[in-house]
Amino acid sequence: MIKNCKGLALLLVAAMLLGLLSACSGSSGKEGASGTDQAASGKRVTITAWHGASGESAKFLENIVKKYNESQSNATVKLVFVDTDNMVTKLTAAVAGKALPEVGMLMWPMWLGPLKDVVKPLDEFIQAEPDKWNEDDFLNGLIDGNVRFDGVTYGIPIETNNRALYYNKKLFDEAGVTPPKTWDELVEAAQKLTDPTKKRWGMSLPTTQGGALDAAWAPFMWQAGGDYVNAEGTELQFNGEGGIAATQFFADLINKYKVASLSPPQNGFQSGMIAMSISGPWSIPTLNANEKLDYGIAPLPEGTKGKATILGGTNNFIFKTTPEKEKAAWDFLTWLSTPEKTAEFAVGYGSIPIRKSSSDAAVWKDFVKENPDIQVHIDGYQYGRYQPFNVLTLTEITEVITSHIEAAMHNKETAEEAMKKAYEESKPLLKTWSSSK
Repeated sequence: MIKNCKGLALLLVAAMLLGLLSACSGSSGKEGASGTDQAASGKRVTITAWHGASGESAKFLENIVKKYNESQSNATVKLVFVDTDNMVTKLTAAVAGKALPEVGMLMWPMWLGPLKDVVKPLDEFIQAEPDKWNEDDFLNGLIDGNVRFDGVTYGIPIETNNRALYYNKKLFDEAGVTPPKTWDELVEAAQKLTDPTKKRWGMSLPTTQGGALDAAWAPFMWQAGGDYVNAEGTELQFNGEGGIAATQFFADLINKYKVASLSPPQNGFQSGMIAMSISGPWSIPTLNANEKLDYGIAPLPEGTKGKATILGGTNNFIFKTTPEKEKAAWDFLTWLSTPEKTAEFAVGYGSIPIRKSSSDAAVWKDFVKENPDIQVHIDGYQYGRYQPFNVLTLTEITEVITSHIEAAMHNKETAEEAMKKAYEESKPLLKTWSSSK
């Protein structure tokens, strides 16, 4: 699910370059908060928005931005695609070259830390126009720890999601199993669904270092009572019993129970070669296009310490430029975060609406009627958790963690060895949001 920005070296470079901010930043005083009347000046402001959407998602984004441009005469939003792997690098370079865009769309939460000195805080805008913000209407958990740190609000959520268990109904019926509710039931079901003679696997797991493996592993760590760090982000904790248990479980699914493959077939779930997969609502449009596939969605199986899933999604940022352009960006992004547009965005992009009131929008009601299992993802927010984005070096640390989970899955390290090594290698990297001030 989650692509990541690159490297500790990048963060160090970013820190040095951000010192150039004052040369390209505009005023953040009351004029920016209350707005400049573009209409009165007779000039239509152009604001550039960088994003990383591709394929059908990019087409949808272009369409909804076109609607905004046609809906008013104060501003024109211009979209520019930048690959997510290069986003932080290019934004950092833009600081040095005094060429920042006005808006960053679909930005990953872990990017905010390295870029926070060039992101416009939104609290003055919120105080001036609270109805446009309407904080109580955001889904629980989408503000603090996601776009707000140390009491400062830096972004507006645009789309959100979480992981669940996707399963092949036909294969489940043939094997006489029901969606598993616990880890033990998951093993039992996967064993019945695995058929070596047909090269069919009970389930699939990400098996290589990176964000996909981290996002699949994290809920199991939480379900076993573990966590990445303490609440302040100052002490690593993933090497405790929870992290070890989750790592052992992933390794056992492959090596002990032999229900998952280290080299799963490509598009195996869609083709019926894999019976269960950990995924999110972004998969629904693709899966629905496969007329031969009859699938269901269930919550992730519960661990010894309860239920958990990982919250994902992206946010929109306003970069520091001029008061006039910052206000135009605020107007655009708050238009995009209205209940109606939030619902439209969720359906078109493959996510969950960020607004509670979006459930009343006709476009979302129609989508839920056609895809009733989406309710599993909606209900998942009551036990969903974000990764600790107050850790500036989260990307680097999760790369280390997943490299050792991968080693355990390949039987090169025990679960205990994997977590111990990951802890020792991650400890020098740990850097919190507050400590960077």
